[in-house]
Amino acid sequence: MGYVPAPTPQHGLEEGPVLLKDGRTAFLRRATPKDLPLFVEFLRRLSPASLRLRFFSPISPEKAAELLLSAKPDEEKVNLIVLTGDPPRIVATGEYVRGRGEDTAEVAFLVDDAFQGKGLGTLLLERLALIAAKRGVRRFQAFVLPENRQMLSVFMESGFQVKAHREGGEVEVEFEIVLTEKAAERFEWREKVSTLASLHPFFFPRGVAVVGASRDPESIGYRVLENLIFGRFQGPVFPVNEAIGKEGGTVGPLLAYPSLESVPGPVDLAVIVVPKERVLEALEACGRRGVRAAVVLTTGFSPKEGQRLAEKARRYGMRLLGPGSLGLFHTHPQVRLAAGLAPLPKEGPLAISSQSGTLGRAVMAYAEGFGLGISAFVSLGGKADVSSNDLLQFWEEDERTRVILLYLESFGNPRRFSRLARRIGKKKPILAVHPSRDPLVRALFAQAGVVRANSLEEAFDVAALLALGRLPQNPRVRLVSNASGPSNLALEALKEGGLEVEHTDLGSTATLKAFQEALEEALKSEAGSVFLLFVPMGFAEEEAVLKLLAEARTEKPLLACFMARNAPRVQLLGQAAVYRFPESAAIALARAWAYRVFREKPLVFPDFPDLRVEEARRLLEGKKALGLQEALALLKAFGVPVGEGEGILLRLEILPHPLFGPFFRLLLPTPLGDQVLGERLSPLTQEDAEELLKPLQGHADLAPYREILLRLSRLLEELPQVEALKLVLKGPWVAQAEVTLADR
Repeated sequence: MGYVPAPTPQHGLEEGPVLLKDGRTAFLRRATPKDLPLFVEFLRRLSPASLRLRFFSPISPEKAAELLLSAKPDEEKVNLIVLTGDPPRIVATGEYVRGRGEDTAEVAFLVDDAFQGKGLGTLLLERLALIAAKRGVRRFQAFVLPENRQMLSVFMESGFQVKAHREGGEVEVEFEIVLTEKAAERFEWREKVSTLASLHPFFFPRGVAVVGASRDPESIGYRVLENLIFGRFQGPVFPVNEAIGKEGGTVGPLLAYPSLESVPGPVDLAVIVVPKERVLEALEACGRRGVRAAVVLTTGFSPKEGQRLAEKARRYGMRLLGPGSLGLFHTHPQVRLAAGLAPLPKEGPLAISSQSGTLGRAVMAYAEGFGLGISAFVSLGGKADVSSNDLLQFWEEDERTRVILLYLESFGNPRRFSRLARRIGKKKPILAVHPSRDPLVRALFAQAGVVRANSLEEAFDVAALLALGRLPQNPRVRLVSNASGPSNLALEALKEGGLEVEHTDLGSTATLKAFQEALEEALKSEAGSVFLLFVPMGFAEEEAVLKLLAEARTEKPLLACFMARNAPRVQLLGQAAVYRFPESAAIALARAWAYRVFREKPLVFPDFPDLRVEEARRLLEGKKALGLQEALALLKAFGVPVGEGEGILLRLEILPHPLFGPFFRLLLPTPLGDQVLGERLSPLTQEDAEELLKPLQGHADLAPYREILLRLSRLLEELPQVEALKLVLKGPWVAQAEVTLADR
């Protein structure tokens, strides 16, 4: 059985925004003694029955609050609270308490009566388990009254192996919190359910309000209304503008309203286009009205100002897209939503997310130019709340989306992105364009199975092929051509992409019949994909060959290159993708094959039963730094061979990165300085370790080196206080070690 890396929440493990099961937003953090008034107010709201289920006997709110915030000197106590509302109020709390040196902790939870059934107990249990496991706790224990069925259900459905037995008038629950695959899947499932619920009002709103609507045809407020109407949104649209609405006026054919409170129909989504200084006020009005989702098109906000907007929205349980968004577009025939500054695009299988609004408009037009329709387009803008990580989870379950294209300028949570992409990429391809040439960005995409494109043009080359819904069945490509020069360009690009080419050269005098027969034979062959390359030589008409392609039926990827044709760079034709340049087609096919390889490879995080994790934790207790012998002892506890070996001299650095977390860098010392052999992000799969060691292939037995890398990756997961390691390897042995501990 393999090791299961701990799930990565979108925000902080101990502090940050969280989502309830119904999609509403809240905030989680550690409790402090200053929260006593909030605890008293929370406990006063609870029913006597809820207090009895938690404390087992009648107790005053004041006494209960003191108990929840107290801890004995010889105890380790972690108390988390969930807050919502404006001003914030506590709606749930959970804690674990363990005695010093013990590996078992007692857990307990308390949830506001009005927030029962919204997944808060499960959320708190997951977070406490992840925190406790990093601190050496191995199991949780809880005492629950038999009638507290909701709490018992939280434990039983957690994914942990729970044992429960009756002890007097109580049920004693106990379970190991060592993460299992089932428990990790439950975490991901709960996160996905909550995320989908939070995004539903954006993609399937029952009604849309345009806050800041205007009669001026040149204004943003008018253009948003126009796009909603001409896109034929399948629901009511409400213009909101105090100046227009209070006299009972209209904007175009629509009755305008002076405020959101006066709108009579359902409003799930608000598009906010008011001046910057009035956006916060507009969000407050949305919150009071019960709006679930807001798109802020207004620009000019700094990141800090954007976070203020997100915090305001969160307190009302609302999600925020933007600020500075171009809008959100969903082509589903039962929705037809163009909530932004562009018309509704043509329907199709491609979902697109872009941080840049201006680029987004160009991308939609470009896609339409070569016949590739869009299932949804989302402009993230300032990404104060909704991010590409959220959208990935929505599109994972969207049957209309076949390919996901992301234009990323920055990462909110790269470790979460990597985990999501690895999971979602097993179902449908994710393409990404990122302007950075940072090798760590390349490593992130490679490890996550993301199809990385060097440009938007290349991204659409690949998207067009993948949108056909067929992946290469094997690495063999049948290339049918009538021109040697372009064929050579295609051949080289295909081979560079790891494909094996079977070339059928028809010669420059090839007729239509020759193309027809060669194409039919290629489609029936064992080749995993077919590539037809045509240059007009006067012996076969271009339109006739195009007709052959349009009428071809196959389960294989079928692509073609027509070099002299005055057409878009890539275009869909029947079941084929037709390109203007041979290299474009070849690179697209190579990317599709690489994705097929990723999809079929299992993600393996090997486990090592001989790890002495508790010994390593004791070694680090109270330490701010480690000497050489202590550093070597730490490595020995994780089974890393230490000593003077024989073989290649290498340097291995494991360094922290502010965005990506720990990363591995393998270096070869040379007289001219250290040569970087490769970089990979932690945690490493078995394949990641093999990729990092690829430059050493043929020079050494890589198996012992791979094991060292994987054991070190596990060390980083188990001991987050280890910030950096710098090692010298002589053969597969660590000869020197320097360990840096985080300043906590």
